[in-house]
Amino acid sequence: MAAEAGSGLIEAKLAELGLEQTPEEFIAGLAPHIKRRVEALQQLQEKRDEIEAQFRKERAELEAKYEKLYGPFYTDRAEIVSGSKEVPKKEGDEAGDESVKGIPEFWLTVLLKCDTTAETIKDKDLEVLKFLENITSENIFEDGSPRGFKLDFKFGTNPFFSNAVLTKTYYMLPEDDGVLEKAEGTKIEWQAGKDVTVKVMKKKPKKKDGKPQIKMEKVESFFNFFSPPEVPEEDDDVDEETMEELQAIIEADYEVGATIKEKLIAKAVSWYTGEAVEDEPYYFGGDDEDDLDEDDEDEEDDDD
Repeated sequence: MAAEAGSGLIEAKLAELGLEQTPEEFIAGLAPHIKRRVEALQQLQEKRDEIEAQFRKERAELEAKYEKLYGPFYTDRAEIVSGSKEVPKKEGDEAGDESVKGIPEFWLTVLLKCDTTAETIKDKDLEVLKFLENITSENIFEDGSPRGFKLDFKFGTNPFFSNAVLTKTYYMLPEDDGVLEKAEGTKIEWQAGKDVTVKVMKKKPKKKDGKPQIKMEKVESFFNFFSPPEVPEEDDDVDEETMEELQAIIEADYEVGATIKEKLIAKAVSWYTGEAVEDEPYYFGGDDEDDLDEDDEDEEDDDD
C-alpha cells in the first residue's frame, strides 16, 4: 500500500511539473516572480553556452594542429611495419632472416591484444587480417567544429577482397558533444566464396532431380564492423525492446571505433609488445564492495 501511495504522489508531482507541456507553456504558467527569476537563469545559461561553443572551437583547432604533428611519426611507423623503410642494423646485432620484410602480422597482433577489438575477431578473420598493413584516423570538421572521425584500414593485395582500403566513418551531431548521428562503412568487394561474414547453407532439394537450395546466413566477424547498424530516425516506429537492443549494438560499435582511434593507433607499438596491455585497468565482475561484504559474511559463517 505504501508503494502504491508513493507512486500516486510521484505521478501527481510529475503532472504538476508540466511534463506534458512545451518549455514555453511551462514558463508561461509560472508565477510572475518565479518566471522573472527563471528568465534570468536562462540568460546566464546562454552566456555559459557561448563560452562552451568557443571552447569546442578552440579544442577542434588544437586537435587539428596536433593531428598534423603526429602525421610524420605515423608515416614512418607504417613504412617500417610494411618493410618499405629498413632500420639499419646496430653493431653486435644478431643476424636474422633479412628476406622477411617489415613486421609481419603487426596490426593483427595489436587488434588481438586489446580486449575490445579481440572480442570481434573470429577464427576465419585471422587469415584476412594478416594482410592488414596500416590503420590511420582522421578527424572530421565542419565550419571549424568537430563532426566525427574516420578510420582507414589499408590492406595489401590478398585473395579475399579487391578493396585496397576499408573505411569506417562516425558522424557526430553538431551541437551535442559525443552524440552519434550515424556511422558508415565501406562495402567490401569479396571474392567469390571468400566472404567471411556469411555462412553458406545448403538444403537438400525436395525433388530427386532438383538443385539444392543455397542460403547465405550472416555470421559474426570483425568485418561486420564495416556494415554498421543504422541509427533510427526520431519518427521511426521502433518498439522499446528493439530500440534497447539496437542502442546496445550501436554503443558497442562506437566503442570499437573509438578504441582503435584513441588507443590502438596512438600507441600501436605498445599494444604489439604488450606494454599497453599491462597499463590497462583490470576490473573484476560485480560491485567490489558488495562482493567483499559477501566474502566477509561467508568467512564469518565458516568460522561459526
